[in-house]
Amino acid sequence: MTALVRAELRQLRSTRATWALLGVALLLCLTMTAIVLARVGGIDAPPRGSTELRDMLLGTSGAGMLPVLVLSVLTVTGEFHHRTATSAFLAVPDRRRLVAAKAVACAVLAPVVALGLMIVPPTVGALSGAIELTFDERFAQLLGGVPLMFACWAMLGVALGAVIRNQTVAVVVPLLWFGVVETLVPAYPALQWLHPWLPGGLTDAMGGGDSPGALPALAALLVFLAYTVVLLLAGTRRIVRLDVT
Repeated sequence: MTALVRAELRQLRSTRATWALLGVALLLCLTMTAIVLARVGGIDAPPRGSTELRDMLLGTSGAGMLPVLVLSVLTVTGEFHHRTATSAFLAVPDRRRLVAAKAVACAVLAPVVALGLMIVPPTVGALSGAIELTFDERFAQLLGGVPLMFACWAMLGVALGAVIRNQTVAVVVPLLWFGVVETLVPAYPALQWLHPWLPGGLTDAMGGGDSPGALPALAALLVFLAYTVVLLLAGTRRIVRLDVT
């Protein structure tokens, strides 16, 4: 199993899509950082030099989670899109081990990406004089929570890729879900109770968010993992039963 995970990590490093999506993650992070800094001094914006501004800047690294999710989707769907699934299944006859190796590899890579992105916003904020880099309990919570959230989204991406074999559909579905569905649900009072139980609301709770009805961080993590495990088991079963020629 360790050898399979190493092989998946090598494949991720050597794939152009990986570096392209990591570049998108960095660009999104820088864009969100610029937006936060541009609002300093405005109404309802955290004041310059405050810990609130520091935490908000650190949280902008979460913008990179969506590209990481898409990358994880591609690790599975790419095998079918590029017609390498047959050779992959011949090399690893136990398809469950192959899917598990992809999930583990993405879960290992995602926190590393998260830590890299988390360096950017505070550095930009400190260099611009907007914040001072201080360490406290909230900073430590974010430092541990953001990489964990990245890992969760990475495993969710593998699960989605396993359930939805078509690469285009598998990429579009999470984009529509997080960009449309989870944006509209809180806007309807009758559906607001549902938001804390959706992946986006669970992610916010894991990061210490205080939105209405938010679950405790540990409970949110367990619910998110339950969604992921169910999808991963369903997707693995589908791939095991799939006739690939």
